[in-house]
Amino acid sequence: QPRQEGKEEGRGPADGKGKKEGKQESKADKESDVEKAKANAALWELRLQVTGQSLTEYQEACHKLARANEQLTGQLYRAEKDAIDITGHWQRQLAAREEKVRQYSFHWLFCLYCKLFRQLEGAMYSAFKERDRLNEALKYHVKESQDLHKLTNSLAKENTSLALNKNEAQMEAQNQRLSELRAKVVSLEKALVLKAGELELQEKKEKMNLVTIQASQVELEKLQNVLAMREKELGHIKQLASTIVEKRRELEEFFHEALAHVKQEIEASRLQYKKEALQGYRWRFREATAGKIKFPPIRTFHKSLHSTNSVYSDMEAAVTWTHPPGSKVQISDLTWEQKEQVLRLLFAKMNRQRERKVEQHLAASPSSEKKSLIDSDAAG
Repeated sequence: QPRQEGKEEGRGPADGKGKKEGKQESKADKESDVEKAKANAALWELRLQVTGQSLTEYQEACHKLARANEQLTGQLYRAEKDAIDITGHWQRQLAAREEKVRQYSFHWLFCLYCKLFRQLEGAMYSAFKERDRLNEALKYHVKESQDLHKLTNSLAKENTSLALNKNEAQMEAQNQRLSELRAKVVSLEKALVLKAGELELQEKKEKMNLVTIQASQVELEKLQNVLAMREKELGHIKQLASTIVEKRRELEEFFHEALAHVKQEIEASRLQYKKEALQGYRWRFREATAGKIKFPPIRTFHKSLHSTNSVYSDMEAAVTWTHPPGSKVQISDLTWEQKEQVLRLLFAKMNRQRERKVEQHLAASPSSEKKSLIDSDAAG
């Protein structure tokens, strides 16, 4: 428009005035070009500042990630050390409980054996003492019976001689004396029969005591067999416990390897996400600088408490559980952060259940073994 106005004015009578206005117009064009160049320079300077700031933030983020990686490595080492200490502690407790059970079983069987042996020894001593007393009484009565037989024979001979030499009164007295002696002999024979019956009864009692002793020996052999079985079972339990501990160690190693793998995947996915987000943000900023699109909202790529649009907030959102309770979820549908939560939850539950099972088994072992011993005694 200025050029057209200059041409229209040049058509007037004053041609010199038109040339002057043309020079002013070219000077204005040059000034506008200078302004544009200054604006472009300022814009490139602003881009350089933004690029330098982004590079500084990226370096700080790299240093923070390196420190976080060192902290996670230390935590993993401490967790593995704690797991090894806990496993050793439970192994020592299990060995101590097994030793207590074995000592208690041996002490109980030894006390029972001593008690039975004392009872049998007392019964045998009483039986032998009673047998000696009855033997002495039997010898005394046999001797007395022999003396009476001798006296009877002597009296019979005396009676025969007196019958020839004495009168009838003396014969009657001798007969009365003889009848008394015969009655006494009969009573002594009856007493001898009673003593013989008592002796037979005592012999039967001795035989019964011998049978009881033999039965006690059989019961003792049974108890020894039960003790051997218990020791064999304890060895089997110990072997089973060592197998369980080995499987537990392998499972813990598997969980640690899985957690380490998940952590590596989380770190790699976060770095990739941050890299892609930073590239997308820079591309949008370049497009906006070129005037093709609007400027994107300011976004930070480092951790900040006051940032409202940080890339770390997107990373933390991946931990949130979005699936409804009770629904079936495929492991492939979970994020790496959610997989890490699932692994940690399984590992914690496994530790709690194992502690409860070991405590229940150790608490129930003495009572169950005592009950089995009582049942075997009752069956015998």
